[in-house]
Amino acid sequence: MTVKIKRRWVKQEKRIVRLMYKKGLLSEFNINDLYWAEYYWVRKKTYKTRAHHYGDKRYRFPVYMPEVHYWTTDYWGESDEHSVVDHVLEMLYWENVDTDNWDSDSGSYPQSTFNRRMGRPQLIKWLNKLPTKVHDNKIKKILRNRLDE
Repeated sequence: MTVKIKRRWVKQEKRIVRLMYKKGLLSEFNINDLYWAEYYWVRKKTYKTRAHHYGDKRYRFPVYMPEVHYWTTDYWGESDEHSVVDHVLEMLYWENVDTDNWDSDSGSYPQSTFNRRMGRPQLIKWLNKLPTKVHDNKIKKILRNRLDE
């Protein structure tokens, strides 16, 4: 079951990153600094059963999904890895914040017109509607370099 889920996840991740590159949303990144890493933990209830003389034992094991990441280093030399898709979604959310009717004394954040909670298929449909700005295939070499290939 996890093999099928992981295969679909990788296919969607490749498609989303390719579309983000084609639509010009990855212009702030150096393409050569992007790489695949598995840090995203899926909170699915996946169990592995094992026959035991006291009965069947159930073990929960984590499933890590591969994502395209980039690396940042701060002033003190501490490094962090960030997901490219999550970074772009957060950037789009904060770029579309409506501060015209926002009261700063209310104690809440202003609302954004961008729906950050959309699923991966909805994100692919939304990205397909944007105009294409980049017409090369430089992102393909990053998408081809997977961990298990």
